[in-house]
Amino acid sequence: MREAKINSTLLTKYLEKTLVGFLFLIFSITLVLVLLRYVFNQSITGANELVTILFIYTTALGSAVSIGKNEHISINVFINSLSPKNYNRIKILQLLLLVALHTIIFFYCLGWIDKAGGYLMPATGFPRIVAIGIIPIGCLLSLIYCIKNIINEVSK
Repeated sequence: MREAKINSTLLTKYLEKTLVGFLFLIFSITLVLVLLRYVFNQSITGANELVTILFIYTTALGSAVSIGKNEHISINVFINSLSPKNYNRIKILQLLLLVALHTIIFFYCLGWIDKAGGYLMPATGFPRIVAIGIIPIGCLLSLIYCIKNIINEVSK
């Protein structure tokens, strides 16, 4: 169990560093685009599309990291008043619902990628799978974190 915790911690740290890099790129590209547009009346072809791709990546990976750190969106007004035993049951139920949600999204995305993944993006010429391929990867990472958190909750 300790080895699994160390591995998930390493994975989380790696993903967080990757997210920081993506956010830095989004900020830098946006800053350059604004300067080019309003100072030099120029633009970089495909840069807006690249920012959109990076935003999709940060969303997919960031949602998985937030689940792994138990920082996903939840409203705890009612469950904070429960006994520890019932609180634990609700946490497991929340995680099982997240497993169901990410499983549905994962399989839905596979069909979506099959249909749209080969089309080229207009500005960059990248295949759409470059942008949408991260969504099932984010779902798989979310499922891994959910299962890890369920195991942690059950073992309490």
